[in-house]
Amino acid sequence: MFKCFNTVSGSIKTLQKNSSCAFSFQSLKKLCQIYLTETPESAKPPYNFICQVGNPVLRQKASFIDEKIIQTQEFQKILDHLYELLKKNDTVGLAAPQIGLPWQLFVVEMTEESIEHIHPYIRKCYGITPHPLTYFINPKMNIINSEEVVHFETCASIDCYYAEVPRPKEVQIEALNKFGESFSMKAEGWLARIIHHEMDHLKGHLYTDRMFPFSFNYGKWEKIDKCEKDIVN
Repeated sequence: MFKCFNTVSGSIKTLQKNSSCAFSFQSLKKLCQIYLTETPESAKPPYNFICQVGNPVLRQKASFIDEKIIQTQEFQKILDHLYELLKKNDTVGLAAPQIGLPWQLFVVEMTEESIEHIHPYIRKCYGITPHPLTYFINPKMNIINSEEVVHFETCASIDCYYAEVPRPKEVQIEALNKFGESFSMKAEGWLARIIHHEMDHLKGHLYTDRMFPFSFNYGKWEKIDKCEKDIVN
């Protein structure tokens, strides 16, 4: 609610600053739609949206998944849905709690297209390479190389913000794949960061718990400024 009050207050100040004499209900409605996202009361997990910080499910410890259900049609649909939201939101990793399911499950995919905009030097320094679509069910992770690498990080559940976060350089993870088959893999560089990030989600942690506080920043001021100008005009 305070967010709504701040939005209205900020709009009035903007209008006064620009000597505007019109502040219509439609302008206020449009502004609130920009800033506020309403979750339908009838919505039940798995959601068609990504839960944002403040949702209790993001702070729960995820539950073990019964291996008997993995190959059921219902569970496979959930896996597909998780991946669809990953693609829709243009991210490289997504955990079940982020769609309202406190389960030990996450998915990772890094395509060449998703990283082609990154400068080759940066890709080399941070070990950013493509990784095929992989589901991790009931994962267990061990840190192989505890040397910490610090880099800016984002999260679909903390939309529009970023911060510097230290993560281990190399990890090893064991999990079940989409078909309930066990596998083990080592990950280093950027992939290790993604896996460590998603494992945090299963523990009820967010990157804000690890970040350097003074590096926390908002990444879309220009978009907000533009929206406010459009409303005034």
